[in-house]
Amino acid sequence: MRIICRKGYYKFYPQEIGEVRRFETKYGLDLVECEDYFTFPVLAELPNYSFVGHSYSGLFLGLVNYAGVREDVLAANGYTFYQPTKSLVLKGSFLQKMDYDFSNFLFMTTLPQAYCYDSNGVISGFNGFVDVEFMRFKIERFFYESI
Repeated sequence: MRIICRKGYYKFYPQEIGEVRRFETKYGLDLVECEDYFTFPVLAELPNYSFVGHSYSGLFLGLVNYAGVREDVLAANGYTFYQPTKSLVLKGSFLQKMDYDFSNFLFMTTLPQAYCYDSNGVISGFNGFVDVEFMRFKIERFFYESI
């Protein structure tokens, strides 16, 4: 299954029948259909706009007036999806270092958390694949940004 995480917004693109269900069972995270991909329920519910001081995602107030694709609205408001709590948090509200040895491809046993950091900076997203049979994540590229 292909995974694209951009600005803390995770998108899953199954390539075989049953991948979503196997991922949910083995990883313990629910995925829901949204547009042409699957994502986490809290991300699927996000609107593609926000207004300062008005409810954004039902739990937070919009920090900016912004309209666009969901991941850009999420980033403009300074939030990201946080896997341990399965909820939105302010990016930069947690400090996690990602240690890895990157050569050609990176194989990991856990889904990378957006807005962790490594020696190159803050990781805002990545492109990769997950082998749902063996729960190995193959990361092709990390994206970096400053907070």
